Amino acid sequence: MFGTTILALAFALLYLRRWQQLKREVALRIEAERLFRETLEHIKLLAIQLDTHGNLVFCNDYFLQIVGWERREVIGVNWFDRFVPPDQKTVKRIFYSSLESGNMPVHVQNDIVTCGGKRLFISWTNTVIRDSSGAIIGTMSIGDDITERTKAENALLNYQEEFRNLAAELSLAEERERRRLSTDLHDLIGQTLAFAKIRAHSLREHVADDGLTQLAELTGLLDQSIQDVRSLIFQISPPILYEVGLEAALEWLGENFQDNHGFRVTFSDDNTLKPLREEIKVTLFQVVREVLINATKHASPDTVHIDIRGIGESVRITVRDDGRGFDVAKAAQKSRDRSGAGFGLFNIRQRIERLGGSLAIESTPGSGTMVTVVAPLERARDDR
Repeated sequence: MFGTTILALAFALLYLRRWQQLKREVALRIEAERLFRETLEHIKLLAIQLDTHGNLVFCNDYFLQIVGWERREVIGVNWFDRFVPPDQKTVKRIFYSSLESGNMPVHVQNDIVTCGGKRLFISWTNTVIRDSSGAIIGTMSIGDDITERTKAENALLNYQEEFRNLAAELSLAEERERRRLSTDLHDLIGQTLAFAKIRAHSLREHVADDGLTQLAELTGLLDQSIQDVRSLIFQISPPILYEVGLEAALEWLGENFQDNHGFRVTFSDDNTLKPLREEIKVTLFQVVREVLINATKHASPDTVHIDIRGIGESVRITVRDDGRGFDVAKAAQKSRDRSGAGFGLFNIRQRIERLGGSLAIESTPGSGTMVTVVAPLERARDDR
């Protein structure tokens, strides 16, 4: 009997201690929740808690301030019916599928609708809430109103796109002006010099022996002037690009660099028809010229090879050299740091992409460089 009493007292004491421990744990949990909710009330972030049905069971004052509702008007209402726009039903599907799987996406961005019907773009950080047994009882989300920031970022992107378009238009305008100037040099100065040379030759019969030397000097000066004008015409805007085509212009460009810069330039063409819009043709010529300029300045190659061929509905040009090579990532960063004033190819890439093409640069220090540019061919009129 006495032993039974002692055993009962021991069980009672253990129960009392366990009850006191649970009481302390509950008190600590309540205090922690109180502090947590107080923190949520004072931060300038939206804080909401949803139950497993998607009903709002908690929101902080800042959320109410943002959406313009009273607390009594929103607690207990369905979050997706009241606050999520009808065109963003994916948000609701994500919520319920996350409850089923137990894996809630940590970061989600979506619109919410305020009391006045205004849409705000919110960046949410989410977590699943579980009870002491591990069962999911809802979700907790902290949101940051990024509406104005997103508008500013979109505006910046639009400005950048407008700037790129303007830069492309300016480049084309510059090329048109170069072509006009080149034509004027050919039609006016070039032809005048050629006519002067013909007249000078015709004077030989009428000049005494002592004047033939001076006439020969004059003819030599005219020949040099004609050659200088032709060279200037090709430097400003090569007529061969418009009169013969891109392939012939690239072959001439390679020969010109080989003659003037001391490295060998080879050229290959698959001899297929490659119809190109004038804007693309000019841009591709500028790309290859920029590659050869870079090779001259930085690579010190022995040989550069230019290859052009049709690939399906595109044209592909590859320029490969056996020069010094470089670190592509560092060169790209250098170009960005200089606001586009650095490595010219990284700026031309934007123009190529705007035209529906692509430009790839492969290089490592000591292993040469390969630049590949792809652009769309012009479709036949019947296919447009």
